[in-house]
Amino acid sequence: MKPSVCPKCGASLESITHGGIEIDRCCNCKGIWFDSLEAEKLKRIKDSESLDIGDPETGHQFDQVDDDVYCPRCGATMFRMIDIDRYSIWYEKCPQCHGVWLDAGEFKKFKRNFSRKRILGRVRKTWRSH
Repeated sequence: MKPSVCPKCGASLESITHGGIEIDRCCNCKGIWFDSLEAEKLKRIKDSESLDIGDPETGHQFDQVDDDVYCPRCGATMFRMIDIDRYSIWYEKCPQCHGVWLDAGEFKKFKRNFSRKRILGRVRKTWRSH
């Protein structure tokens, strides 16, 4: 089943492709649905942060939703999660199909955090070899 409705605001989702990976973005709140491991793959692709066109303040408002959030792919109740490396990123993950919902602005934060960790890893490797 193709995701068609935003789990946060109920608006329709549009399919967007970047680097050969198709994601679904809300036409209203600009949150993004990633099927299993798509966010992990996309964070390594140049300019993929351009997919996250929403206002981070709007995304933050949708973080405050206390109601159950249902997976746009399979309909299961999603779990609310926090990125352990970046406590400002709250996201929803489906326990059945393993997809992830990121509100507007969160994929950019997710990717920035990945870039910082990669640079830090290179610095550590350089220091260890000297």
